[in-house]
Amino acid sequence: MTLSWLEPVQLHLGQLAQNGQLHHALLFTGPNGVGKHLVAAHLAKQLLCVQPFTDAACGHCKSCLLVDAGHHPDLLQLPAEGSIGVDAVRELSQFMQGTPQQGGARVVVLPQAHKMTEAAANALLKTLEEPGADSFLLLQTAYEQQLLPTILSRCQRWLIPPVTDQAAQQWLVQQTHKPVPPYLLAYCAGAPLRALQLLESGQSEDIDQVLQLLPRFIQGNYPLAQMVKTLEAQAETTAILYWFVRQLLPTMDENRNCQQLFQRLSQWCRDEQQILGQNRSLALTALLLDVQRLLR
Repeated sequence: MTLSWLEPVQLHLGQLAQNGQLHHALLFTGPNGVGKHLVAAHLAKQLLCVQPFTDAACGHCKSCLLVDAGHHPDLLQLPAEGSIGVDAVRELSQFMQGTPQQGGARVVVLPQAHKMTEAAANALLKTLEEPGADSFLLLQTAYEQQLLPTILSRCQRWLIPPVTDQAAQQWLVQQTHKPVPPYLLAYCAGAPLRALQLLESGQSEDIDQVLQLLPRFIQGNYPLAQMVKTLEAQAETTAILYWFVRQLLPTMDENRNCQQLFQRLSQWCRDEQQILGQNRSLALTALLLDVQRLLR
């Protein structure tokens, strides 16, 4: 998949690779759904290609065909789901120290790098300090602040920036037959792929409905119990509330209320994963009452 907002960084990385100037450990950061995994996959294929172009792999050589088939012996792709334990890191370390079977590079793609356990992160340090010859580690995360400082200091960071321009909005419109809310890209922190996923799954319609109901609730024109029930059914409860409040900030006069509001939302964000069942309904009820009080 070629996406216009990724092309500049892909070209820069390709030029560094062709000139032998690419760092052995690259950390791709940016919001979820901006395309970090596509940048890593594009670069991995280019590094393994026998006759790469400056901006891409050739797509036709044996190496490219092996990558496309998911069977390249010099490419190790770690799973994106679940935590990353020390055994997985030891496997990738051993892989990077090995000899390339196709005579080129060895590449490891490590998505969701923030999910490494502490033991796994510590095990990775030795590999970062002593990488194998012609081996590259491509890490990705939207939460780089959760990585150890020692990991960050040994990787070259590449930010895949959020995009909210007209071109990205137009791309989103072209990818779906559903109406695209004008605020959706901004709601998704400038991550078009996440916005598309919300559209295709129908979640964007639910989010839009909740955002229309919240002002009515704040003004006392929508029942508290129904508002709680509606929010409980959402997978994005916290994100919706943060977005709603941020849009109202320019109209709020009292700085004290703003501070209390975000403190209250932060408390909910910290606690919501541990609150289950009836207790969660009670906690959400208390939160909504506080939000209503501070916004009215």
